[in-house]
Amino acid sequence: MGIFIVAIFILLIGYLFISMAKISGERANEIKKILEDNKNLVETEGTLELIKVEGGWRTRSFDVKIEFKNQNGKVFSYDETYTPSDSKASFLWKCENKGKVAVTVIYNKRNPNKYYIKELEELKVNENSKIALAIIGGLYILAGLCTIYVGIK
Repeated sequence: MGIFIVAIFILLIGYLFISMAKISGERANEIKKILEDNKNLVETEGTLELIKVEGGWRTRSFDVKIEFKNQNGKVFSYDETYTPSDSKASFLWKCENKGKVAVTVIYNKRNPNKYYIKELEELKVNENSKIALAIIGGLYILAGLCTIYVGIK
């Protein structure tokens, strides 16, 4: 009976990984939608300032402040939180104790709330996470099914 409890636990872990892969895929699709609207996209220079790093060794989050000017000279400022599963953590680590760092911002001129920072490579990270997490989840589910098979036999 104990082996079936372990198998169910392994299957749940697999399902969790596949759910996380789905979330990464949805984020990647959102970013693609922002970048597909070529006629309203504007690329500009902005700044990124790392405000705070929170969390432990595996669960870090980076609180950043992003500022850029639109084509009319109006300054937009956003406070965001990024995790290594959202963005390129190595770039964020390089920003620590550097103050404001220059970044390239691509934004929608009709809605500046929709922006993308090239250096964080969010699209690439989410696409890779989607694939890796789905594979890991599939392997966990396969391990759970094998455990059930061994328990029955």
